[in-house]
Amino acid sequence: MKLPKLNKVVIYLSLSDVFTWGPYTIISMLTGLYLASKLGENVVQFVGIGTSIYFFTRALFQMPVGILTDKYKHDKDEILILFVGILLMGFPFLLYPYIQNQYQYFFLQFLFGLGVSLNLTNWRKLFALNVDTGREGRQYSMYEVIMSVSTALICILGGYIANMGDIYFDTVMSVAGVIIMLGGIWSIMIYRYEGRKSRKKK
Repeated sequence: MKLPKLNKVVIYLSLSDVFTWGPYTIISMLTGLYLASKLGENVVQFVGIGTSIYFFTRALFQMPVGILTDKYKHDKDEILILFVGILLMGFPFLLYPYIQNQYQYFFLQFLFGLGVSLNLTNWRKLFALNVDTGREGRQYSMYEVIMSVSTALICILGGYIANMGDIYFDTVMSVAGVIIMLGGIWSIMIYRYEGRKSRKKK
């Protein structure tokens, strides 16, 4: 039986999410513990405020980003904004080891929320435009399998390293930030792939 041809854009977008949301999963699990030594006994309250800043920022910029990308005929704007969003998602975690107060943490949460708002709309739009008609269920489920397995492995590794001592917390955060930013490579791969459907229609 002949195997169906893999959709390269779907694979690239799946790998992009592995690099971005996989590391973030372990970060979100460790944030409270990590910041306890930096922000003191009110860390739970600060993390709650920081999380709300992230979601408010994410909500605030979603519509403007969607309206902006709908204005252009081709998909280069989606790919570029997705790339910038990925960089903005990873950059704050490079600065986590240097946090000294809650306001610095809040600002980094704002940057992360901005990055996510640039990421989500354009990732979803590119996926929808490039998914193969009649194979949507299989390709969405393939994405979920890739994400679930990779995230499980990342969480095991990240938890093991962080458990080795506080000094490794900084390493986990910084490495996670680098990995997230490396997810931008897959945006470049999408741009270089001339067979993508979104290149022709929008």
